[in-house]
Amino acid sequence: MSRRPHGIACPHCGQATGIRYSRSMDPLVRQMQLQCVNPECGATFGADLTITHQISPSAKPNLAVMLRTTPPRKVANDDFPPAANDQRGPEVPRPANDDHETGAETG
Repeated sequence: MSRRPHGIACPHCGQATGIRYSRSMDPLVRQMQLQCVNPECGATFGADLTITHQISPSAKPNLAVMLRTTPPRKVANDDFPPAANDQRGPEVPRPANDDHETGAETG
């Protein structure tokens, strides 16, 4: 049986671990047994994978599952004013008679 490495390093030798066995405990928790892929180490571990929050809500939600949704991330440096060397310059307001603003048609 081959074991898929999945990104959790062995705490002893630092090599990848593979999932030997897993079972669902409920919709948010999966219990698993991991084994180091390094044959010279071979350590095995028990682990729980828990879904803690959602980043984007489901289009088909399970009403029995209650998860908090994290707020969207702010853009880096969003709180700071433009730099002194910003080449864009100030925004220019549109003229009051702009046809796109009033909906008037020209002929």
